Amino acid sequence: MKNQTTLAGGRMSFAIAVSLCIWFTAYPICAVAQNRGNNAVFNSNAKCFSTTSCGFSGAFIDASTFASPQLPNICAVLNSILNSLSNSVGAVIDARGLPGAGSSMQCTASPWAGITGPTPATILLPAGTILIPKSWILPTNTHLIGEGDNPSSATSTAGTTIQACKSTINTCTFSDSAMIQFGSSSAPGISVEKITLDGQGQSINGIVNSNSSSQTYVDRITLFQILGVGLLLESNASYSGPYTNITFDTGRYSGLPQTTCAQLNNVTGGTHGIHGLTCISQTADANSAILLDSSNNSIVRRRRVRGFAFQCG
Repeated sequence: MKNQTTLAGGRMSFAIAVSLCIWFTAYPICAVAQNRGNNAVFNSNAKCFSTTSCGFSGAFIDASTFASPQLPNICAVLNSILNSLSNSVGAVIDARGLPGAGSSMQCTASPWAGITGPTPATILLPAGTILIPKSWILPTNTHLIGEGDNPSSATSTAGTTIQACKSTINTCTFSDSAMIQFGSSSAPGISVEKITLDGQGQSINGIVNSNSSSQTYVDRITLFQILGVGLLLESNASYSGPYTNITFDTGRYSGLPQTTCAQLNNVTGGTHGIHGLTCISQTADANSAILLDSSNNSIVRRRRVRGFAFQCG
């Protein structure tokens, strides 16, 4: 009886194996090669189980697969991906897995350096500190989203911090006047969310918008240890915003006379407002919390203003 059962089982296994071979010969499993970092997607217009039923999606890219000694930092990785997207419809670039092997968080150039006509992109930045030597000039339809606006020196919860190089602390120097600039010319559709900008006590600006109008906004941003203007809106920033949930804090540094949480200068068409603003300076050295020299704006304080006065121009 035992031998009969074993023989029957063997015949059944053989029959199943033959059936599977016939099936996979007729309908081979998709094994289409993908571009590095892309997700596989199913092509609903193709025959099920055919070699054309799977492909790669350029709409989503895992940046961690690009980390290598040839791309030694997060900005180099992003630059390589953004350069490859030229003339495409855009993509979501997930950099939350960086830094990877052979890659660091200290940049030597902007992610958009040398790219003409950058494609639209939503970039998901990792938790940790990204050290930058130059301004990030964000092109049209670029969205930066971090893991939270928690400065490392203020809380134990890690967020995403973009930090300006400082020669007395780092091996690099910050060479521009602003950490993030919205567009080099007319550039709608730019946003920054859930990020801390750390100026390391330097007299530089945080976010400057002189060029981006509609569909542009800022949300959940901490402007930390910045001794220039935290948020500067001027000229072609008309109809931009809203700018929401913003904390300006000079940290352990005393404010300078020119230190200002936010400034609206000659924004002729007005904005959708600054809503939810906290301004903190360790001393009363800073003259003004907000400099307002534009009409048709609304400003809503979130919690407190300490060490500042209000001034309208």
